[in-house]
Amino acid sequence: MPRKKRSGAGKTLLFGLLSITLYAAVFSHGTAVAQFFARGAWYCILPILTVFLFSFVHGAFASHVWTLLGIEPRKTAQHRPEKRKAPPKRKRTRPRLQLRA
Repeated sequence: MPRKKRSGAGKTLLFGLLSITLYAAVFSHGTAVAQFFARGAWYCILPILTVFLFSFVHGAFASHVWTLLGIEPRKTAQHRPEKRKAPPKRKRTRPRLQLRA
């Protein structure tokens, strides 16, 4: 039995709300976040992890929005490299020193 294609509106809404929540939390508590990230030592990895989290959530939201709107990447055929013919073999002569007397 063929599967029904689902619209994905639920995932779009979920990632949209999660994205809004993350941005609202960081902007409303900006000074606390900045002080926490500036502690040093192992806390220096937290801004990087935060950026990865924002990137993942926002990217998933954007991807689901495009899919919901029906915009999909174009399906292209696999690129197959052309078989090249080997160049004809040429006799290579070495330069020789000719001594004249």
